[in-house]
Amino acid sequence: MKNSVQHMIARGFLLSLFCAGVGVVHAQQSGSATGAQKLKFQPQLVTKTVSVINPPARGSVTTTLKGTELAPNASGQAELKMGDEQVAVEVKANGLSAPGSFGAQFEIYLVWAITPAGKTFKLGAMEAKGNRFELKTKTAVRSFAIVVTAEPYQQVARPADTIVLEDPAGNQTVAPSCEFLKGGYAPVGYQFPPLDTGVGYPPQIVQMYNARRIATLAGAEGNRNFTMGDEMFDSVVFAAKRQKKFTDAILSRAKTATQYFEAARAEALQHLMQESH
Repeated sequence: MKNSVQHMIARGFLLSLFCAGVGVVHAQQSGSATGAQKLKFQPQLVTKTVSVINPPARGSVTTTLKGTELAPNASGQAELKMGDEQVAVEVKANGLSAPGSFGAQFEIYLVWAITPAGKTFKLGAMEAKGNRFELKTKTAVRSFAIVVTAEPYQQVARPADTIVLEDPAGNQTVAPSCEFLKGGYAPVGYQFPPLDTGVGYPPQIVQMYNARRIATLAGAEGNRNFTMGDEMFDSVVFAAKRQKKFTDAILSRAKTATQYFEAARAEALQHLMQESH
């Protein structure tokens, strides 16, 4: 029964997108880029001071996470359990709406760790659990700040300034500065149209489409990474059309395509920021 339902979902998606041709979404993306031509892309790095959790050498510590101006009704907590080699991290958030409430380009909440030296690394994506979001993971780093941001896909390389939860200042001992990307997904004043991909489709597929249209807006189409992403994009489309379902291999290719589009976007933004100085 489960396989039958998955087949029906995949078939419906293929009929609406793949069988109609890649042009369905390409047209959405091309139209978006054309509509944004008169708007100015202004990516910039903004610096923010964060509070690092001061954990014990052994045992565990729990810290409260506070909602920001973007999400004043949100709250959460992060628990760190100190192991001999790794730290088990559990982050829970309440009072958050769906990521799309901050804009149609946002699909996911990512949890980031920031070391006392200001280095940022990704802890992972939060999963919706009823009316809250959760993440359970492990890391070898033992002391860090935690922030949660709304992002368009899991493969983003740098956190955006769309911070929804953070460590409040308190008994933490270090307050490093970290750079967040502002205006990195669209020109100023541009509003993304929702992706017409239906409900219940694999997030890897939706995020792949999202990554492509964002890279397109950033002017990355002539980039080698964009070209490689497009090749992988097409292979996902045709493999899914042929097999009439989303296999693990197809979803893996979709994630790879997203990585290429993200690399192309990052390079395009770097050029834009260099030109502005």
